[in-house]
Amino acid sequence: MTLEPPIEPSHLKNRLPAKDTFRILIMDNIENVELLKEACKKVGHSVIGAYTIAEAFAFLDGKNHADVIICAAYLEDESLFEFLARLRKDPDHKQTMFMTLALAPGPMGRKINASTEKAGLAMGADVFINMPVFDAEALIAEIKKLLPSVPTLEQEKQEKQEEQE
Repeated sequence: MTLEPPIEPSHLKNRLPAKDTFRILIMDNIENVELLKEACKKVGHSVIGAYTIAEAFAFLDGKNHADVIICAAYLEDESLFEFLARLRKDPDHKQTMFMTLALAPGPMGRKINASTEKAGLAMGADVFINMPVFDAEALIAEIKKLLPSVPTLEQEKQEKQEEQE
């Protein structure tokens, strides 16, 4: 059985009110997950790091949610397309915003990125970002474009309050 990865809150000094705190699920190798988590936590987001499809779904199937999922274009021994297809079939996560992130530099990376981008977008990814050199500010700007107007947890609270009234 795969363990559910934990939700890591932003750094205390960067913590935002609940109505402004979004959850970002990051799926990549260990080094990149740590790099991406740090960038997201610095701007007040909660993050979940997953290194495999099984870990990502252990979190998502546990009735958890992510406002945005960032997935590496190239997963070791796994398929971005398998993950995306399964995600889009799940009614609970079908509308979750999905970013494919390619951190592969060089001419070979650019060539592979073009076909990965086309296939990912056709399968339901919302955006493909090619970032041969990691740029935290540019990444956060792209994430902001994908965020819903209200975090999912806050939407759920509002809906429950409306039902009770």
